[in-house]
Amino acid sequence: MAGAISSVQLLDTSSSYRCTYHAFLSFRGEDTRKSFTDHLYRALELAGIHTFRDDDEIKRGEDIAAELHKAINESKVSIIVFSKNYASSRWCLDELVKIMERRRRDDEHFVLPVFYDVDPSHVRKQTGSFEESFHRHKERFKEEMKKVDGWRRALREVADLAGMVLGNRYESQFIQDIVKEVGNKLDPKALNVAPYPVGIEDRVRGINMWLQDGSNDVGVAVICGMGGIGKSTIARAAYNLNCARFQGSSFLADIRANSEQPYGLVRLQRKLLSDILKGKANKIYDINEGIMKIKLAVCNKRVLIVLDDVNDLDQFNAILGMREWFYPGSKIIITTRHEHLLKAHEDYTMFEVEELNENESLELFSWHAFGQAQPVEGYMEVSRPAAQHCEGLPLALQVLGSSLSGKLLDVWKSALQKLCEIPDDKVHKVLRVSFDSLQDDHDKNIFLYIACFFIGKEKDFAITVLDNLDFCTRIGIQNLVDRCLVKINNEDNRLAMHHLLRDMGRGIIREESPQDPGKRSIVWHKDSFNILRKRTGTATVKGLMLNLPVLMEDESLKPLFGKSDKKRCNVEDYEGNFSRRRRLDFFCWKSIASNFSSTYSTPASNDLKFRTDAFTMMNNLELLVLNNVSICGGFEDFPKHLTWLSWRGFPLKSIPAIFCMENLVVLDLRNSSLQHVWKGTRFIGRMKVLNLSHSHSLLTTPDMSGLPNLERLILKDCISLVEVDESIGDLEKLVVLNLRDCKNLSRIPTSFNRSGSLQVLILSGCSKLGNATEQVYSGASVMKKFNLLSANLWQSLTSWVLPRKNLALTSFSFKSLPHSLGRLSLANCNLSEISSDLGALSVLKHLDLSANPIPNLPENMNGLHMLQELIVEGCTKLQTLPELPPKLKTLEAGRCTSLKRVTNLPNAFESLSKSFDECEKLVEIQSLFEIKPLRNVDIEMIKDVGLFNLESTESTEVEMINYLTCTTKKCCLQVLKECGIFSIFIHGSKIPDWFSYRSMANSSLRIFVPLHVNIKVRGLNACVIYTRLPDPSGGVHVASEHFLKVSNETKGRMWTYSPVAMGLPKENEDMLWLSHWVFGNDELESGDEIRVSVKCGLCVKEFGIELVYEDENKGEGVRSNNEDTTQSNVVAGDVTVSDSMYEMWRGKYFLCNHRLRTHQAQFRRRQENPAFADFSYKPGDSFYLNGFLFKHEVDIAKYQLQYFRRALTN
Repeated sequence: MAGAISSVQLLDTSSSYRCTYHAFLSFRGEDTRKSFTDHLYRALELAGIHTFRDDDEIKRGEDIAAELHKAINESKVSIIVFSKNYASSRWCLDELVKIMERRRRDDEHFVLPVFYDVDPSHVRKQTGSFEESFHRHKERFKEEMKKVDGWRRALREVADLAGMVLGNRYESQFIQDIVKEVGNKLDPKALNVAPYPVGIEDRVRGINMWLQDGSNDVGVAVICGMGGIGKSTIARAAYNLNCARFQGSSFLADIRANSEQPYGLVRLQRKLLSDILKGKANKIYDINEGIMKIKLAVCNKRVLIVLDDVNDLDQFNAILGMREWFYPGSKIIITTRHEHLLKAHEDYTMFEVEELNENESLELFSWHAFGQAQPVEGYMEVSRPAAQHCEGLPLALQVLGSSLSGKLLDVWKSALQKLCEIPDDKVHKVLRVSFDSLQDDHDKNIFLYIACFFIGKEKDFAITVLDNLDFCTRIGIQNLVDRCLVKINNEDNRLAMHHLLRDMGRGIIREESPQDPGKRSIVWHKDSFNILRKRTGTATVKGLMLNLPVLMEDESLKPLFGKSDKKRCNVEDYEGNFSRRRRLDFFCWKSIASNFSSTYSTPASNDLKFRTDAFTMMNNLELLVLNNVSICGGFEDFPKHLTWLSWRGFPLKSIPAIFCMENLVVLDLRNSSLQHVWKGTRFIGRMKVLNLSHSHSLLTTPDMSGLPNLERLILKDCISLVEVDESIGDLEKLVVLNLRDCKNLSRIPTSFNRSGSLQVLILSGCSKLGNATEQVYSGASVMKKFNLLSANLWQSLTSWVLPRKNLALTSFSFKSLPHSLGRLSLANCNLSEISSDLGALSVLKHLDLSANPIPNLPENMNGLHMLQELIVEGCTKLQTLPELPPKLKTLEAGRCTSLKRVTNLPNAFESLSKSFDECEKLVEIQSLFEIKPLRNVDIEMIKDVGLFNLESTESTEVEMINYLTCTTKKCCLQVLKECGIFSIFIHGSKIPDWFSYRSMANSSLRIFVPLHVNIKVRGLNACVIYTRLPDPSGGVHVASEHFLKVSNETKGRMWTYSPVAMGLPKENEDMLWLSHWVFGNDELESGDEIRVSVKCGLCVKEFGIELVYEDENKGEGVRSNNEDTTQSNVVAGDVTVSDSMYEMWRGKYFLCNHRLRTHQAQFRRRQENPAFADFSYKPGDSFYLNGFLFKHEVDIAKYQLQYFRRALTN
């Protein structure tokens, strides 16, 4: 929230006082600072009442500071919060005296006493806790009794004023009453925000920053979100906080509703002109006249205008016309449910309102239900699912909480159970506005289909189905997204919808025939069950969904289910929206996870079967979704015009020839009992998706030559499948083939490489693919020759005839794969080698080789120029990574426990997302860092660091922690080389004698480079002593990494170094960190002022530095206080401390290879705004990196100390 704004002056024409603040808040900090007063302050600010609060920023002396006097004199209102210990503070009493003096001088200064848990008579007569305080004051101020008498007089005066007493009221209501009283006295242009502004502050912050950006451009912002999400509330709060910054302001509420009234837009124009011209507007008789008058009114002053609930661009144009009319620096805010209300080419800022999180939802619900921030005792168990039911929608939380307030527990349970079936009418009406605003029945019908069938489904899947129902689905979905009725998950492109919108949509379907479900266009679950059981379906029904495992939890239907059998059914394949939605789980829906194990579920009983003739009258049925439903009878009565058939748990071993499939676009028979899909060749010209996943008895795929338009073939977890039919090579439109976990798949068809359309191939878990046995004898094709019917018999025969040995793949031939592949997954395929013909897949973008025993990757990997994602996670034998492609964006190499070296990390400092977790042997990433044993390092470099007796250290063992791999290991002494710095970690408790400059931990070293004629500074050595304190939790106490900071104060440069690895001492043991820094020619020069400081996650005891010089005549390195000149200058590879890839701001370098996201974030900021390259550029309070990374520890410590001192004095 905005703090004190000294630049905003509220001119009071009736008083000689200049008013910088609306209100001054006086309170006893230790009583109410973090509770009542904080809530009151925020409520005042949200109401547009700019309030001064002494919150740590004023340092007090013996008298009240001048700033405090100034704040009292520049406030229109003083609010005094009397609490039990108010009178114990001389500072509070002095404030009170000054406030009452101001009131005596200025009759218009309004003083409002607030009695918080204090009786006004105690204040007036100084009794109770006030009497105790004054006893102490008498003793302390014996020589200043006039001051004490002045305090008493001020207390009597203020207690005689009309004040506000908390009494038995809820604090929240008390605060609202105070805000209303102060608002009435001030009469500012403040708008009512919300009685309980939970979550408002966070959602207003970004808009405040936009309003206060200082730009001279005419700015337009759109606050967008679904109905009831809080758009108007957020806009009112932002308006209250900022309207005083502008020369004119206006908030036009409910534009959609007002514009529908006679002369509604004209009335809105009149109000806008009246607000901008301070009530001096002339009459307006038509819209065009109003537009011209608005143009004249806004062209000569900075204005803030809020247009609330705009649903049509004509409304915006009628009120505001052209942006070019406005005076520079003006701001316009629009709230709307229409995401793309403004044209795509127009320049505007979008603020999308998110739902409240779970904690915020429970708090807001509790305020409305109980008048406090949390449920009362005994109601938590029902309050949490009730709040979850609203899914973060503030309107629903308010309506539901208010409706349940004061009700008994059994009434709560009954009311909440009703919500499962019938949505609240008030919420329903608000949400339906967006539905009714859709332009035609086309988009409305798409919304209803999505609400009933496609929540949690991939967008492309929904388009595939609905396009074949003669919808223009792509544009229809976009229109729904624009109206905030549907969302698309950016991660997996799935459709999402707030479940209250879903319930609203299903309610609209229910209205088609409230009493007879068989006459509705779509039926689901309980209604589907009844019309199939009673055979009451009609030709009106176009879509039907019946999920028996979920329906069985309905208590009213349980008597219909007999003793149930157990049948395999994978949880992952239930309706996608079940795992995402928040329902009233406590009362009606149970989560899938709690009802079914990961492998088994409880389907319909064998005793409960429907008959195919139940579908006889539903001859227009197009979408049929069944889950574990048993149907008996002849399939000649089965629907013949189905576009999408999803029948999970299909009970037959083969699809009968009489089963009509000629119109099917999607056939989903997951978890089926199929062994052979169909006999012979069947022509299904419209089919685009065939999903037979988890069909554990399936032996072969069908002849697919009759499926010319098939695009997706999904066969996950078909564990008996041994081969794919050769006809797959003839599918010219096949895009996706998923064979994940088909663990007995022995080969891929030879016709496979003919496919020029395949983009996604998933073979993960096909551990027998390419096995030598099947390569010699081609699986099921050989079975046919021998007329063998059993796959188990065939496997027994081949294992007897052929030698018994572990036949791991030596190589996998990529030549047989289509060159059109963009995504290839070979995870857990038992591959021991990746051949170089991988390079033939020139358009490959995503490659997954996880959990394979491969020792390396082919050297031509960098030839995969399109590759963006490489996953080798869990490849425990992988030792090296070759040069990687230049466009790589993701590298997942976690748990590669043998990985030692990585050749390069492309885009590491710009965009690469990488993981090396648990790669404990990783010692080198070329051009970034290298870790090697001390004995393998050049002796001259060791001398530069300061180690001379190498023999005495060879047997030393240290424990190292690596922040990149998140591992620790014990090893011999290691040398770390990175960023132009050499580091050694060794046991020790004394800084070597040759370090000239030393300092204790909580300070910085400040030195001046001595003037030398013939010697240049080539670097510096640093030594840090640190220890590890006992950890009460018993774990490794490492709060954060080491940070060694070096700055050249003269040149304005700074280097902050955080090593990728460090030595980890034992408890209460000391360790030395010795480092040698190599600088360029002009980075440290004679006369420069140098500062050095250290921050460590462990406990730093002492550190020291020495300068390293180079004798120009000899070209040799010389330490600052040592006459030995035998060491030569050492360069740390090709990288120096001032390499551009480490530069965060000009002259500011963050030398760190394990916090690459920090560099990437700054890189993105610089790309978006070049001003970010300047260290002085500070766009917002949340941007703290420049203060944390590039301030010396002593400066940070001083700031923190001042902060705590101020806190203690309040």
